[in-house]
Amino acid sequence: MPTGERIVDEAVRHRIALGRYSNTTVRRVLALLNRVEASVIERLARADNEGLTRANLDALLYEVRALQADGWTLVRDRLNSDLAGLAGGEADFAARLVRLGAGAASIEAVTGVPTASQVVAAANARPFQGRFLREWLADAEEGAAKRVRQAIQQGFVEGRSVSELIRQIRGTKAANYRDGILEISRRGAEAMVRTAITHVSNVAHQETYTAFGPDVVSGVMWVATLDARTTDICASRDGTIYPVDSGPRPPAHVNCRSTTAPAILGMEPVKRQTYAEWFAKQPAAVQDDILGKTKGQLYRQGQIALDRFVDNKGRTLTLEELRRRDASAFEKAGVG
Repeated sequence: MPTGERIVDEAVRHRIALGRYSNTTVRRVLALLNRVEASVIERLARADNEGLTRANLDALLYEVRALQADGWTLVRDRLNSDLAGLAGGEADFAARLVRLGAGAASIEAVTGVPTASQVVAAANARPFQGRFLREWLADAEEGAAKRVRQAIQQGFVEGRSVSELIRQIRGTKAANYRDGILEISRRGAEAMVRTAITHVSNVAHQETYTAFGPDVVSGVMWVATLDARTTDICASRDGTIYPVDSGPRPPAHVNCRSTTAPAILGMEPVKRQTYAEWFAKQPAAVQDDILGKTKGQLYRQGQIALDRFVDNKGRTLTLEELRRRDASAFEKAGVG
């Protein structure tokens, strides 16, 4: 296998392993949230004996908020600890990829690999999806607290019993407790954790590529996951090589699974199966499931390539926006 292909192959394998690491961290975070939720439900259950009156409503809300705040402090500590543990290993992995390519290209590649603390500092100073990590955590905590607070307050206004409130907040056993408002917090926390891990991983890679300098790393290739869950934006960027000091980097969206690979100065372009090539081999039913029936038809009739389904900022275009931009393509394809 040529070295360039091996580099990309190693990057893909590593991204799969990173997904498993994400699963472990998610389980740890959700275990903490489950403990918080159990404490909240226990406190609400005690209110059944006290009676949900105006006199004790404020005290109840205060105690519930305190329980949630203590729990989210543990969540922040757990996530920050796991991200710090991840940072150094990701920088080391990126350095190994660079040295693998540099060795094949007979380039001397000696540099100091960024430390874990340097990667963490860079990740905390660099926003993803428009917000810093601390803001993601703060918003997640506030959202969880707000949903519970509003449910309790609304329940008081409507004269609901405490047992009814508990069912609304926790959910029902018949639905495995996935129909309560606490499930919203769990799903949000899981998405935040997975996205944060992708962010720290790719910041570590970026800091490492930059450390080696342009005489070794000539660019950064976007490497998307090749499956039916890949988003339009990642599909459109797959295989594109961006300058080391500019251009987009993963995560491109919440739950992004893309990664990067270094392009080494003087090496031949990497020949790999891109997302576009993978997609072209899929049955029409799979293509329609990914794109939608109309977009799938436009694609199969050769009127619009995959990268035309997003704008220059990576935002997926609606059918109406596509019609305005590519009216002739719709006409040729016979799509109204």
